[in-house]
Amino acid sequence: MDKMYKFWVLVALMIVAIAATVWKTHSPSKGSTIVLRCANWGDAEETQILPRIFAEFKKTHPGVDVELYRAPWADYISKILTLFSAGMAPDVMAIDGEQFPVFSSKGIYLALDPYLKKDKSVKLSEFYPESLESFRSEGKLYGLPRDIAPVAVIYYNKKEFDQAGLPYPKDNWTYEQFLRTAQKLTKKDKTGRTAQFGFVDDFPNWEAWVYAFGGKLVDNVRHPARCVLDSPEAIAGVQFRADMVNRYKVLPSSANLTAMGGLGNSDLFMNGLASMFFSGIWLTPQLRHIENFDWDAVEFPKGPQGRRLFYLGPTAYGVIRTTKYPQLAYELVTFLSGRTAQALMAQTGLTQPANEVLAKTSAFLDHQRPRSKGFLVNAVHHGTFHPFDVDSHEWLDMVGSALDPVWEGKKTAKEALTAVTAEINRKFYHLK
Repeated sequence: MDKMYKFWVLVALMIVAIAATVWKTHSPSKGSTIVLRCANWGDAEETQILPRIFAEFKKTHPGVDVELYRAPWADYISKILTLFSAGMAPDVMAIDGEQFPVFSSKGIYLALDPYLKKDKSVKLSEFYPESLESFRSEGKLYGLPRDIAPVAVIYYNKKEFDQAGLPYPKDNWTYEQFLRTAQKLTKKDKTGRTAQFGFVDDFPNWEAWVYAFGGKLVDNVRHPARCVLDSPEAIAGVQFRADMVNRYKVLPSSANLTAMGGLGNSDLFMNGLASMFFSGIWLTPQLRHIENFDWDAVEFPKGPQGRRLFYLGPTAYGVIRTTKYPQLAYELVTFLSGRTAQALMAQTGLTQPANEVLAKTSAFLDHQRPRSKGFLVNAVHHGTFHPFDVDSHEWLDMVGSALDPVWEGKKTAKEALTAVTAEINRKFYHLK
């Protein structure tokens, strides 16, 4: 037997064993007759709020219990597919917009349309249309959204703006105004070393600049036939981010991060070592622990042609087709994505409701930090999706690796993107 085959068999068995332990650990309440298993990735805040939501569901479903299975984000796809292959799949699972093409291609979900047609309590008209579109395939809906997260949030340190005599940024600012602001907020110590950066992103988020500068990842998000990251617009967006590192020095390089003790990017902002921080609304619970300064949020800046386009980052719940209790699983999905659950999630600061009607109420616009987050209500309408391509995770990893020399100033964006785009189109889209 091949050694690698033995290795992967062992890995699969380990995952199944761990899963069995997790299911057993979350044992059903005494007297329950039916147990629904729900898979989720989630961080600490989400893991704490979900049992409260399950408890609310059980109030209307006596004799039913819900077990939570949590898998880390990075391993979520592989672990769920392993459970599915081993006949241990959950009944309900959280789905991210990026993951949906992979899971959908495996045919593991039940279409929700027949259930929704009979269920008058669910009003799809209240949801952001963009959130629903993320979970459709061939005209059928396979996930009911619980939240949506436009990657459009620039958090900023109000104390640093005040000390620099700068007005707080406004939602209609441009990328040029953003850059000038970042330059004014960047500080050096007596040795000339950068002691505080004007800007940091949660991760090397080059896609946001591609979108802002008018570029795209693929020719058609719904039916991609080629990668188009070699377009002038995409190249300009990536080069702008690289210039912030190497030319303007407002964004830390990997060497800078090492010199600053290897802090995470969010830690730089929370410790006052970066004045602006780019991420999504999901970082709010973590940032609310900041005690040394006040902070708020503003919309990601407009690109050269005044363009706004954001990845939407939606999350939904779907029913696994192997469930023994499809109707009950559907009812759990509608509860997890219903108004009560969406409001409870939003109260933590972690999520923006996928229900647009709810997002416009105090359930989301609650005057807690970030107090200026109202821009997110309309930012959804400037949204785009992850390519509906089962291989996109693999080729986006290729792009990330290809761009490392660009962030280090060893290659231009044009050199890197021209080469990697050609390779992607040959390998995945079979273009010459």
